[in-house]
Amino acid sequence: MDARIEKATIAGYGGKYIASTDATAPDDNLSFIAIQVIATAVITLVGNITGITTVTVATGTVIYGRYSSITLASGSVIAYHGV
Repeated sequence: MDARIEKATIAGYGGKYIASTDATAPDDNLSFIAIQVIATAVITLVGNITGITTVTVATGTVIYGRYSSITLASGSVIAYHGV
């Protein structure tokens, strides 16, 4: 598989496990493109999909978009990097 295509897949740029209540940003020059909820989370996202502020998201849910910040009030997520 072409390395560029492989990197373009969801996990190709890696990600971050987030369980703290501090605002978390993606690595330099990347966005978070998918948020997978590991434990039911109360989440606020800043990005290209508006209105995801202080919402409760069930375990197993995946939210797609381009996000520059994730803040949890509770729960845990894996945030996947992309361009």
